[in-house]
Amino acid sequence: MKRLSIALAIFLLSMAAAGSASAADKVKFALDWIPYGKHAMFYASIDQGFWKDAGLDVQMTRGFGSGDTVKRVASGTEDFGFASVGNMIAARSRGADLKMVGMIHDKTLETVATLAANKITKPSDLEGKRIGSPEANASRVIFPAFANINKFDHKKVTWVNMTVPATTPSLMAGRVDAILIFFTEKPTVDAASAKVGKKPYYMLYADYGMATYGNGLLVSEKTLKDKPDLVKRFLAATYKGIAWSVENPQKAVDIFIKHNPAISPDLARKHFDIAVDSLLSKNALKEGIGHMTEPRMVFTNDLITTHMKLPKKTAVEAVYTNAYLPKLFPKRAK
Repeated sequence: MKRLSIALAIFLLSMAAAGSASAADKVKFALDWIPYGKHAMFYASIDQGFWKDAGLDVQMTRGFGSGDTVKRVASGTEDFGFASVGNMIAARSRGADLKMVGMIHDKTLETVATLAANKITKPSDLEGKRIGSPEANASRVIFPAFANINKFDHKKVTWVNMTVPATTPSLMAGRVDAILIFFTEKPTVDAASAKVGKKPYYMLYADYGMATYGNGLLVSEKTLKDKPDLVKRFLAATYKGIAWSVENPQKAVDIFIKHNPAISPDLARKHFDIAVDSLLSKNALKEGIGHMTEPRMVFTNDLITTHMKLPKKTAVEAVYTNAYLPKLFPKRAK
């Protein structure tokens, strides 16, 4: 009888454990690009168990540009997305019910990369030039706004559609005059330029009138309404992983390389460090990582709406919220 009771207890415990495991909420999370070093901060939530501890079974998938990620979240095929706020504002103006719920790139990182030999030293020099970029690239989607602010005709640019891996080699080979990247990709372009003995040159959108918010975490209004607790748990666990990565940068990159062994560890660390530079803004140090301010979002919303000539302006309170964010203040490792 005693043995039966013990067996029954073991059975009940195993059933309870199985029930607990099966209770994890399945979540689909789309990145903005194919994973590279700047994304290391998300992988910590996998290996450190932060998502699992929050009762989440997260499927993280690669992106094909912020424009595509925004569409996927708007259509409901993904629950959360990591994408450009500019792309999201443009989509919202056209009817997509999306909202930014946490910032990652506090400073927009959209960048024009070229070579010194091409003599492109200011935005207007891009007229008549060939630019390589995927169609859904965030930098390309908001390029008309960049052109409008800097008073040149974006229609006088010749676009060469290509995949992300093809952009840097195409620039080095002279098949295009410039490419559009995120500044976190600068180490890759620097390394490729050094290999062929050429000097790179960069123009950050933020240095030419577009100091807007950049990429953050977005979700549909439907998910916010129907699953507010899921949103809160996802953000808490994700930012816990980000904070851990800021304080343990080499371990975070090592985890990333374990999941993406084909990527250079040295370049991955450089990509990651630039991403952390953008994350740890003055406001993040004051209010917590991920938190956004109304004045800055008003500026972002107004600039994108005006210079992209969007069909309608979205009220700023519909663009973003800090309500689901944790309060985390990681200290960067020295």
